[in-house]
Amino acid sequence: MHSLNDSSGLPGFPLTCQCRTLRFIPFPAIQTMHKPSPLSAWLPFLSWLLAILGWAYLAQPVQGQPAKLRQPVGTRGQTLADRLISPRDTDRPLLEKLRSPRETVKTLYYAVTLYDLFPEMMEDAIACLELEQARTTRREDVFLMALDLEYVLQSLSLPLNGIPDQAQAVGQVQLVTAEQRKVVLYDADGLKVALCHCGDDGWRFDRDTLQRLPAMRRIVQERRRQRPRDMTNLREGFSDPRATLRQFISDAANGDYHAAAHSLDLTSFSNEQRHQQGPVLAQQLAFVLQHRGFMYRQEVPDLPDGPAYTWHADQHGRIALDRVHLPNGKDAWLFTKQTVRSISRMYAAAQALPPAPQYARLGLLIPPLRVQAEASTSRKRPEEVPPHLGSPRALLQGFFRTMDAADTDDVRLVDALEFLDLDNVPVADRGPLGAKLATKLEAVLRKVRLDLSAVPDDWNAGRQILGEAQGIHIEILRQRDGCWRFSQATVAHIPEMFDKLAGKAGSDEGRGSHLDSARDTIITFQTSAARREFTMAAQCLDLSSMHASAREELGPVLAFKLKYVLDRTGRLYVQEIPDNPDGPRYVLYRGELGRIALERQAQEPLKGQWLFTADTVQRIEPMFRAVLGQPLDESQRDVAGALGQPRFWETPGIWLRLNIPGWLQVRAGMIELYQWLGLPLAALAAWLGACLLMVGGSRSVAWLLHRSGSVLSNDFVARALRPLTWLATVWLLFELLDGLDLPIAVATTVFTAHKFLLAGLFGWLGLRLIDLSMGVYLNSERLRPHRSLSDMIVPVSMRISKTIVLLVVATYVIYQIGQIDLLARFLTGLGVAGLAASLAAQDALKSFFGTLLLIGERAFKIGDRIDVGGKEGVVEQVGFRSTRLRTSQGSTLTIPNAVIASAPINNMGTSAERPADHTDVPLSRHASQAA
Repeated sequence: MHSLNDSSGLPGFPLTCQCRTLRFIPFPAIQTMHKPSPLSAWLPFLSWLLAILGWAYLAQPVQGQPAKLRQPVGTRGQTLADRLISPRDTDRPLLEKLRSPRETVKTLYYAVTLYDLFPEMMEDAIACLELEQARTTRREDVFLMALDLEYVLQSLSLPLNGIPDQAQAVGQVQLVTAEQRKVVLYDADGLKVALCHCGDDGWRFDRDTLQRLPAMRRIVQERRRQRPRDMTNLREGFSDPRATLRQFISDAANGDYHAAAHSLDLTSFSNEQRHQQGPVLAQQLAFVLQHRGFMYRQEVPDLPDGPAYTWHADQHGRIALDRVHLPNGKDAWLFTKQTVRSISRMYAAAQALPPAPQYARLGLLIPPLRVQAEASTSRKRPEEVPPHLGSPRALLQGFFRTMDAADTDDVRLVDALEFLDLDNVPVADRGPLGAKLATKLEAVLRKVRLDLSAVPDDWNAGRQILGEAQGIHIEILRQRDGCWRFSQATVAHIPEMFDKLAGKAGSDEGRGSHLDSARDTIITFQTSAARREFTMAAQCLDLSSMHASAREELGPVLAFKLKYVLDRTGRLYVQEIPDNPDGPRYVLYRGELGRIALERQAQEPLKGQWLFTADTVQRIEPMFRAVLGQPLDESQRDVAGALGQPRFWETPGIWLRLNIPGWLQVRAGMIELYQWLGLPLAALAAWLGACLLMVGGSRSVAWLLHRSGSVLSNDFVARALRPLTWLATVWLLFELLDGLDLPIAVATTVFTAHKFLLAGLFGWLGLRLIDLSMGVYLNSERLRPHRSLSDMIVPVSMRISKTIVLLVVATYVIYQIGQIDLLARFLTGLGVAGLAASLAAQDALKSFFGTLLLIGERAFKIGDRIDVGGKEGVVEQVGFRSTRLRTSQGSTLTIPNAVIASAPINNMGTSAERPADHTDVPLSRHASQAA
């Protein structure tokens, strides 16, 4: 088996032949190989467009096949191969093609180069061989000889201008013998190639050269294997003069002068100059090349470390290539700066010259510029190129959309593979490995300071480099099929870039909040809104300009409206939003609707958090009204969480606005006509609904109390529960007001009053419920046997409960006012007052807790005769601080409850011999007090 691969270090496939079967495949054709299909026979023709002018191809092994069949973009829907005309020159005599050693070598080169597209060209290649005394005359063997000979010559890169071009006087290199004349082209290192002058006056490769072909082929293969293959420091496709010329001429043949400009050393140009002047210079240089001769790839060296190579030189300038160090840290072989400076002068001189006849026969002439200062090369995106791969910006946007969709559907990761150039990845690994690479690349892009508006949205744009400020290199290139993709070099370095940024990302973890940066806030807002959690989304808004009591009600409404607006202004790409916690204000949208911005809060209590600015919050209402009823932006159609047309049960106010007649939406004062009509209707409906609800509620409560032994009347219960009627009315009223979609200025006032009104109603309801509880206690037959000492404590407990209710209401009102400092001072004052009172009345507190112990243990009741620490008497009254006894002498004895709780108590009950005159009065007094 004989290997015919070009071991220059660039991607390619090994070309092998075994026994007597050889299939020669030029490098460009190999790049478009795919699984066998009915089109497989045409693939070499379609891909050979890189070799027809490629003159500089390399066939180096690659690791896999393209994910999709990629064909270069042709003109007017045709590929370059479809536009080629047969190069077979039947009008020119054969001996004219062999008239000198140089012409014979050219004929061989030209025939082999065009063999795959036009097999009849091999007749010219065979004519270059001296076959009169050859050991074999088999047609297949002769084809192999011609191909092997071209392979050996290609490895030598012999310059054509060093080969004699005279039929008779061949100079010092001529080797004259008795029989014939010879010219030795190369004789060193076991390789010897010579031509002889035959009897018909034609020059051909002699039979000794043909006999040595197998040995020379093995030598060439061994030399190629010994070449260094480390190409990591070289830019892909520009690793040597041959590769650069192949790239340049292929781009020019396709009319893609923007891509061809990448082969020029424009490092001294600004970005704007590269975009505007680069295609012009590329077209001029391609024109010069065609008018200075045909490019034979076999004569161009393919050594990455070789000296500068000059293809042509005259008094107008030279066409040369040299190795250039690029800003991204890699090297590339480019047309030198001196060549670029001379292009205009060479172009002016070349217009008076005819083009090389080879280009004319193939129909591949480069047109001159229509206007000197304007390139005729700017083309529209071809129809076969999908829109999402039609420009650098479209590529990024499509990639981000796909990765966003993959967050909820892992199957969508497969769609991300088309954005990556995976030609160097084996076919079997492209699915799982490509998905991992896409995920890591998206994570890397999140850390890049990316501004999509600054990325060109032009199919003719130049190569784009992202992430240089972060020390990474993300390259976006237009591929041979016309589609923009992340380059092979970028794909190869994705894991390295991901690991480099992983440590930096890890150091940022633990900042703690979901609002630490503009990106965090947008992600939180979008995620919450997609889940319809607008209360959480409202936390992303700066509501400081709104009264504190209205924020809870209006915040979710504003969050919904802001999301509605954003879904109609375009898609948000979180990857381009800054992730810097200390960055400046970020403007998310600026247009005819206004401006939507985020900034970092500098004051407590939200210091350090990124929120939508207060100005943005104030503009939400007019922006929402401007886009109300509009469809979703085209880029939002595939987003699951996008807000389409409002639904009644979700946003009744917005649904109502969209469905009522236009004449009802005429503004009348601060609100619209339908809102004026809705206010009294909502109040009436709320009052009627509350009354109906409470009629049944109060009767149910009275019935339950009667079943429990209470003798309270229905009117008393209804009066006690009247605050609940008003509370239900207010609640229903404000629920109905949500359906009116009141303006923010009006709604702020309304909902602020709502909070204070509810606070007052709850306080009123609390006081009336305490009165109801007191009435139930005093008028319940079931509780009467259990009443004794508690008759004295219940009234005081009721007064304390009312005081607590009033304090709670006051605290809530202060909180709703939003004065946190005032609330803190109020609670602090209560605490200090309570502490002072407790210190000043320690004995009273002891007695109070002693009273509670007496009530809990039920050691005695009023009317019982007890003996406490040697003091005997009838219990006449129990208070919070002390208990009063009537002694047998008729005097009154007052004992602190703390002493009674700690002393032994002898309860002698109501004795029969108790003096009637000592008990009648106090008992009757107690009875009157209890009543």
